[in-house]
Amino acid sequence: MAMRTASPWWLSLVFGIGLLFILLGERVFGDGGLRAALTMVGVILVVGVTGVRAWTTMGTSGSRKKVERALLFYHLATVASLVVYTLTTEWGLSKLSMSEIASAHFKGAATVLFVVILIASVVPVLMIEFSLGTALREEFEISSNDGDDGGVELYRVRDVGWSGLSIALATAFLMVTCNVASERNIQRDVSYFKTSAPGTSTINIVKAQQEPLKVLLFFPAVNEVKEQVKQYFEALAAATGQKVIIEEHDRYSDATLAGKYKVTKDGVIVLVKGKDDAEKSQTLEIDTDIEKARKQGTGKLRNLDREINTLLMKVVRDKRKAYVMTGHGEINDPDSVPPDIKGKIPDRRTTVFKKRLGELNYEVKDLGLMDLTSDVPDDATVVIILAPTVPLQEAEWNSLARYLDRGGRVMIAMDPKAQMSMGPLEQKLGVRMAPGDITDDDPKHFLPTRGGPADRRWAITSQFSAHASTTQLSRSVDKGLVLIDAGALEEVTPTAPAPTKTITIRTMDTSWLDLNENFTFDAVAGEKRQRYNIAAAFEGPKLKDKDGKDKDGYRALVFSDVDLFADLIYSNGMMRQVIMISGPLLEDSVRWLGGEENFTGEAVSEDDKPIKHTKDQQAKWFALIIIGAPILVLTIGLLGTWARRRRSLGKKSEVMS
Repeated sequence: MAMRTASPWWLSLVFGIGLLFILLGERVFGDGGLRAALTMVGVILVVGVTGVRAWTTMGTSGSRKKVERALLFYHLATVASLVVYTLTTEWGLSKLSMSEIASAHFKGAATVLFVVILIASVVPVLMIEFSLGTALREEFEISSNDGDDGGVELYRVRDVGWSGLSIALATAFLMVTCNVASERNIQRDVSYFKTSAPGTSTINIVKAQQEPLKVLLFFPAVNEVKEQVKQYFEALAAATGQKVIIEEHDRYSDATLAGKYKVTKDGVIVLVKGKDDAEKSQTLEIDTDIEKARKQGTGKLRNLDREINTLLMKVVRDKRKAYVMTGHGEINDPDSVPPDIKGKIPDRRTTVFKKRLGELNYEVKDLGLMDLTSDVPDDATVVIILAPTVPLQEAEWNSLARYLDRGGRVMIAMDPKAQMSMGPLEQKLGVRMAPGDITDDDPKHFLPTRGGPADRRWAITSQFSAHASTTQLSRSVDKGLVLIDAGALEEVTPTAPAPTKTITIRTMDTSWLDLNENFTFDAVAGEKRQRYNIAAAFEGPKLKDKDGKDKDGYRALVFSDVDLFADLIYSNGMMRQVIMISGPLLEDSVRWLGGEENFTGEAVSEDDKPIKHTKDQQAKWFALIIIGAPILVLTIGLLGTWARRRRSLGKKSEVMS
């Protein structure tokens, strides 16, 4: 039904044009005569329409009067908002005679108030006009007869007006929220953050020293990063019986001390051990901005313990040498792999392996054929052999045997796809590689990576001994180690004198050695499920030094899985990084071989651990998010609709009864 009112529809249009002229004059054209003209025309139109609206309100009665009165109220509110806006202009502020600071605060508050009132007055008018329409509303129809308002649906107009006011107030609230947020722009990083606490390895290193460790902190007097660092060293001092002396310095007032340790900026930690000519020192730089210092990856607070642990190894002793064998197609020397077998073995690298050795204060040097045929260098602390694919010469094996007889330290990591023989060392140590590949089909004991039977070669084990070379593995929470294409060690009768042997890592009892390469357990083929030996530690009999005193004999570690020490590329779709599966195992192994088992333990890192999913798990999560979430929302909506309809039918049945 057409809706008649006392005023025509175009009266509100003229009112809107007046507001548009004011907007153009004040916000678009800036200073000048055009601005004044547009603003003046706009004000005349707005005030004129408001006056006409007052005339139509007083000249009618009944429902028409109420509609006109509502429109008049909103027009008056618009005029009031323009008055408030006038107070925010330079002319208005000059009339208020306030200070500069008070004027700035008043202008901000008045601007917000002006916009809120304007929105809350214009939007309801638009909603009411859309509800009334334009039919039968081209002219003024002033009448005081109540019977002439039959064409006005007052309740509909009232509801639409209230709805428009609600929308306007909600919009104004959002605008105010944005304004407050911009004025109070406070950023908070709610990601997990904690400065790493002293780990057992760091504590053990400090405890083993005869004299205390001096820590010099060159930071600003008041600095949040300094407090985090200071708390770390205070905890280290408490855990080591106060073997840490903490000193706070200013690099300007203590310029002589800063020059001695080459401190040229704030945020420097200096570790000092010894005095005079025997003094050793190492420095660590940390950004003094807490947000940068705590940042994962580049920040150092999360990995402070590992950083300090690495520096301590350089302070407490001289650099040692780790000779890594080359020239036999080892994974650390892929260029020496013969062309005829290059495609039969996987291409692996050892960048992380060498980096970890450097962090343990070892200098990594190559041990080639020319060196090994004569003898192992006297300065070798440990010799490392990583899965040679070319058999070693008899002279090379003899050199290694003589090195062990002198009390040497050897680490050998084999591979089923490489050269499996250890020559005369098999009889000397009493162990050799068994044929076959470790395989496990228990879903709990292998890592699904490719979604096929080959995943069974990624066996998982938690069987570790309490040996010093597996300290961190045996103490870890999850106690899981991935064995990639591993072999197994089997015992042979050693030659006298037999070494002391400790099996340090075994597989789970669901594993077997796959002898026919079909990834399936086959008892007929002689395959057997049991715990297979993966790693063993050997200690030779005591030796006599030059003074006739007893000293430790040789130490050796043998692994049947070289992939434990190879680079592994990890990618979660957003980042790609190179990791090593057995970082803690390498650290403890090298420390035990070097006679530093009292340094073994955990170096604490508080980096966020990435959530790892297999391809199958990623597919399930994708389906759950893309398909499951909309289905859940749709189900909730259908249940809500069904519940409302049921309540409605219940009420109707009650009325009918």
